[in-house]
Amino acid sequence: MTRLFDHIRPLLVGIAISAMFLTLGYAPALADKAKKAASAKTVTAKERSAKAAATYASPINGAVSTTIRALGNQRTPGSTTKQTSKLNVGADTSRKDNKFIFARAASDVFTTRVELAEDQGSVDIGIYNMLGKKVMDVYKGYASRGQHDYTQPIPDLPEGVYICIMQGSDFRKAEKFFFSR
Repeated sequence: MTRLFDHIRPLLVGIAISAMFLTLGYAPALADKAKKAASAKTVTAKERSAKAAATYASPINGAVSTTIRALGNQRTPGSTTKQTSKLNVGADTSRKDNKFIFARAASDVFTTRVELAEDQGSVDIGIYNMLGKKVMDVYKGYASRGQHDYTQPIPDLPEGVYICIMQGSDFRKAEKFFFSR
């Protein structure tokens, strides 16, 4: 058991320090403050080694990159080893959203294809003019997850620019389209 703990200890230290940086998130601000006050005090060797022990990189494209160096881990009695771990945390890309695949009007028929991420108890799809007034209902009711095609005859709809709005219990999506005969 202790042997397993010795193997995962650097990982646990890395996770703990990464969590600290992610939680606090103001390490670069403290570094700027320290630069301003550098002329007033001298930096000791202990402070330099503490700065070198963990580095923090600013988020780029929603991700955080942290490099952690753990010094003085005792693997065997009497020996000191230097270990470096790298941890990358990125934005969650596994979440699917509800979306319009397309919304178009051609030959007096409006067609839209939507993709739902999960089952919806109530979905309302309507056509609105540019003033925000609802001019037509396309679909109203239950919709299961997946892709669905909805059509609506539009013989009385004048030419122009319209917005198709799909609204569920916890989302609202809009797609603009142009109708010309």
